[in-house]
Amino acid sequence: MVTSGKISFNPTNPDLETVRQIVFERLRRDERDWHQLDRTGEGFAPYVEYAGQNQMDWQNGRNRLAFLAEEMFWQLVVEGILTPGWNSDNLNLPWFHITQFGREVLASTEPQPYDPTAYLKRLQERVANPDPTVMAYLAEGLETLRKGNLVASTVMLGIAAERVFLLLCESLEAALANAGEKATFAKLLARFSMKPKLDWVHNKIQQVQKQSSAGFPDNATIMIVAIYDLMRSQRNELGHPRELPPRVKREDAFVNLQIFPRYYETAEETRKFLLSNPV
Repeated sequence: MVTSGKISFNPTNPDLETVRQIVFERLRRDERDWHQLDRTGEGFAPYVEYAGQNQMDWQNGRNRLAFLAEEMFWQLVVEGILTPGWNSDNLNLPWFHITQFGREVLASTEPQPYDPTAYLKRLQERVANPDPTVMAYLAEGLETLRKGNLVASTVMLGIAAERVFLLLCESLEAALANAGEKATFAKLLARFSMKPKLDWVHNKIQQVQKQSSAGFPDNATIMIVAIYDLMRSQRNELGHPRELPPRVKREDAFVNLQIFPRYYETAEETRKFLLSNPV
């Protein structure tokens, strides 16, 4: 929770995800001066509001946060955001610096995959009643990204994206006004292959967009079809045996998780339109 521009921290019931948010906030705002592990916790004062009634409570809060922030430091090292050493004269701990990838993460706009609590909260603000299966695979994708399991993260995200697409297909089938189209699409949905379904949905969405239907997302073709096709291709490439070991760039996994909320939001806007508009 953020109050008065500060993040609330309760040392009697500490939450590592809250600690992550505090550390991220300090890294963003104190990048020039924070190069050394803070064993006192005093440097977090501008960013934290401690629970408690008196100075002793607040001091206990600072001590607890300093301890947990060091644990978070090692998590961020594993994630490639921080690394020990500041310069050629200070190569070891307690000195540290932000990696080039870390700078990209900290400078990126929301949603922020390396802050999963805020990421999922932001998604739930954009998508009312998100599908629990989508959220389960998405949460797994976020967790595996943080642990450096990039192939697993990409596969999990691909499954979440496929679930979103199939929910859209169900809504589209129900909204089809032409009996012939409905029968054709129903046969496609009964098959396992995704490519024919994707092509059919792409053509139908383009047709609806050309009619300039009020309430239909203008960017539906790009956001739904193109992005899902990208994620599907990546998932298929990684999810089947191959001669060479699979490889995923960390930056690619990161960007795909960043664009997923907009993809999901657009799909849900389209489903909402289809509920009351035969096509």
